[in-house]
Amino acid sequence: MTQTSTGASKSDTAMIVLENLSKRYVLRGGNEVEALKNVNLTVNAGSIHGIVGQSGAGKSTLIRCLTGLEQPTEGNVYLDGKQITGLGHNTLRKERRKIGMVFQSANLLDSRTALENIAYPLKIAGVGKKERQERAKELLEIVGLAGRGDSYPSQLSGGQQQRVGIARALAAKPEVVLCDEPTSALDAETTRQILTLLEQIRDTMGVTVVIITHEMGVVREICDSATMLEHGQILETGPVRKIVANPKSKLARELVPMPSLDDADIPEGTTVLDVMFTSKPGVPTGATVLSLASRMGADVAAGTFESMAEVQVGRLALTVPTIHLKQIMETLEQNDIAVEVRS
Repeated sequence: MTQTSTGASKSDTAMIVLENLSKRYVLRGGNEVEALKNVNLTVNAGSIHGIVGQSGAGKSTLIRCLTGLEQPTEGNVYLDGKQITGLGHNTLRKERRKIGMVFQSANLLDSRTALENIAYPLKIAGVGKKERQERAKELLEIVGLAGRGDSYPSQLSGGQQQRVGIARALAAKPEVVLCDEPTSALDAETTRQILTLLEQIRDTMGVTVVIITHEMGVVREICDSATMLEHGQILETGPVRKIVANPKSKLARELVPMPSLDDADIPEGTTVLDVMFTSKPGVPTGATVLSLASRMGADVAAGTFESMAEVQVGRLALTVPTIHLKQIMETLEQNDIAVEVRS
């Protein structure tokens, strides 16, 4: 059994609100592409929110609208209660300082030291040299790189560079840290370290963290809530604990992957069913599934059980006689058990 936990949302106050957000682009031939379609989303202050979706789902466009780099075709963006859609250049630039950005590759300036990279946004903002150096040193310590201020990016590992990138994002004391695929270029151990750091920063600084990712493990590890985008629309959104508590949820099935069948013995004349369930207090759903499977002549080819966001989740690969497939699926569905034929 794998134990996965997520922190609790720190506040019910909305930090980010996207209201009826749509974005359309006109292509060279005159054709129109709708990158975002009527997106409504609220991210609470002090939470860690994951936005997931395949390539082309609209994640990049959403980021650009959220940061004011793109104006939506329709709808509004609110940051800490203030509408940022349609603001003039100078006012928008000021509001953007409330958002710190962390990128997939740290995007550090090669010719500047770690300390100088962190201090650079403050220099642009007109902060004095002494103050920005003190702030940069403080942040180096926070991200676990005290004593590495004089190192250039080429002298740092990928994980250390990303730590500098996180420190730079925090330099102007933002209210939101927006992370765009922050761990996709890192190995598993470094990824865990970076995610732990983001969680610690949320807990100690009270910032709201939004993570754009295609890695479900990131959402599993630290997100309080999540949104799945598909073809520019929100397919699902909500607290992780509510998402995984619904076995029929597409996002829940992404978060709790199907167990591998590489070493399983699949008898001829059988079909593999993908069964997902949650165990709630007083409702032994797992026992019900196994009992039903046994009575109907089904066998467990593989299975996984996890605790995620305080919800017990199970997922089984059942081999069932193909001639009884329809009857067995109907019986499971009548018992409110989510089941699909594994493709």
